[in-house]
Amino acid sequence: MKIALMPNLEKPEALACGQEIMELLGEKGCTFVHRDSLPMRNVAYTRTALSRLRDCDLLIAVGGDGTIIHTAKLAASLDKPILGVNAGTLGFTAGLERGELPLLTKLLTDDYYEEPRLMLSVQLVSMGKKTTYRALNDAVISGELARLIDYEMDLGQGRAFRCRADGFLVATPTGSTAYSLSAGGPVIQPDMQCLVYTPICPHAFFNRSLVFGGDTRLIVAIPQNTGRLFLTVDGDAPVALREGDMLKFSRSRRSARFIRLKDRSFFEVLDRKLISTR
Repeated sequence: MKIALMPNLEKPEALACGQEIMELLGEKGCTFVHRDSLPMRNVAYTRTALSRLRDCDLLIAVGGDGTIIHTAKLAASLDKPILGVNAGTLGFTAGLERGELPLLTKLLTDDYYEEPRLMLSVQLVSMGKKTTYRALNDAVISGELARLIDYEMDLGQGRAFRCRADGFLVATPTGSTAYSLSAGGPVIQPDMQCLVYTPICPHAFFNRSLVFGGDTRLIVAIPQNTGRLFLTVDGDAPVALREGDMLKFSRSRRSARFIRLKDRSFFEVLDRKLISTR
């Protein structure tokens, strides 16, 4: 088995955990492509790096939720499964904790199952140019500090509703336990096919979260605002929005394929990581 090991290179504990994984599975005959050996151009992997990743059977991300989420999107683009190992604080998306590494040998006997997760497609139409982003957690539209923003949301029924808020976000079921939850949104079971719209400090009719079916397409128009607006996808660098821009939110054609080595329910994880620790 060939494995792409993707630790957070800035966290010593993630690198140490990655070394343990290589020693454990290396003894069983596995080979590895390590993240620090993959060439990059700016912030994107080169074609050579992507070709090496395509030769792997799966990806193992080692770090916190940020590392796992970004690696999961990379794995989805390659149609590869991913296993997250928690070497961070919360690790809500992780399939294993560091103390559970012996369970990794189940990979060699196919003693695991895959849990597909819906991903979000965000299309930005700006000045005649279309750019598509994909999110595993959420896409957030926000303004400058302490400024309300105006936007129009079309629910696909021939009507657009004018909204005012400090911002809003569209989340996947996976992202329902992240920023959306902190903003007052509902917890969604991760295998559901739906999208969650959550306004941030709203001053409008839509002052609560709304849950839409997976085939819904939300269209948001950006009118003139008094301050600058930004789009942030899964915590990446913000993208500036302009007056007249259009945002289209829908289910992505690709799904993240999470490997599960333990039969642990979503609600057990929710209780252990979110409820019992607060």
